[in-house]
Amino acid sequence: MHDLPPPRIHILLASYQGAAHIGAQLDSIAAQEHPNWTLSISDDGSSDDTVAICQAFAARHSSHTVRLLQGPRQRSTANFFHLLQAVQPLSEHDLIAFSDQDDVWLPQKLGRAAQALAQLRPAPGQPALYAARTRLVNEQLQPIGLSPLPERPLGFGNALLQNVCSGNTMVFNTELLRLLRLIQPLHSVWHDWSAYQAVTGCGGTMRFDPEPCLLYRQHAGNLIGSQGRSWDKLQRVRLLLQGQYRAWGDQTEAAMNDLSPHLSVEALRQFDNYKAMRRCPGALARLRAYRSSGLWRQTRAGRASLWLGLLLNQI
Repeated sequence: MHDLPPPRIHILLASYQGAAHIGAQLDSIAAQEHPNWTLSISDDGSSDDTVAICQAFAARHSSHTVRLLQGPRQRSTANFFHLLQAVQPLSEHDLIAFSDQDDVWLPQKLGRAAQALAQLRPAPGQPALYAARTRLVNEQLQPIGLSPLPERPLGFGNALLQNVCSGNTMVFNTELLRLLRLIQPLHSVWHDWSAYQAVTGCGGTMRFDPEPCLLYRQHAGNLIGSQGRSWDKLQRVRLLLQGQYRAWGDQTEAAMNDLSPHLSVEALRQFDNYKAMRRCPGALARLRAYRSSGLWRQTRAGRASLWLGLLLNQI
């Protein structure tokens, strides 16, 4: 039996005002050990040198397909969904990878993801997702730690309440692409959260790699960075008290309604429990509904913030 050639991986990079760091990210894409990739960059109206840097990169790497698109100018999530609609896989064996503009990929990132997805052996029509840990660095790429590993199993009951997979690590198959295209961009909180929900809710398979696959730059431009940062924990409490989590819950319901014909029986049950929990008229009733819901968060701190949110009716 002959070995299959390495799959074509379509990289989707959303850019905006990224001139300070995007060159390093592009160079790390060019340095990938996995040779078969294309790159689509959707720029959301940058006024700095982002577009010029991308154009120069495309000229230097003409052996690869590099496309520069005009983004919808409706912020990051809409920009990634714009890319999801624009990408043009040539085969069902092609893969899709999300890319942020300010990371640095380790050379084996794409190859390791492609190998892991091949080992998952998804059935025909089954979505599959690879995600990984990241090495946290400061703006000068000096290491400052690692992103946390999941403490509890991954699954739809977790995905309804939180995302534990960073989009900048994600690589997935064309079946998951098809499902993500069913979600209205305004219904998605974050593109990567939607991917985690779709693969776990629609009978998919996934692999979370404990080995870091990239340098994840932590800086003021990250709205919410690695889930391990103390500052982000404080940010999340602030967002909860301001009603942001309640709004995200409404978006989550809308996104899962978009996917409902494709959700598994168990996922539909968990989704019904999620909706019922959010609609309970009293704080204690919401807490009781959560206890029997089959939903979970990964950490003790996450569970505590969930309980607070349920008490305040902000989930």
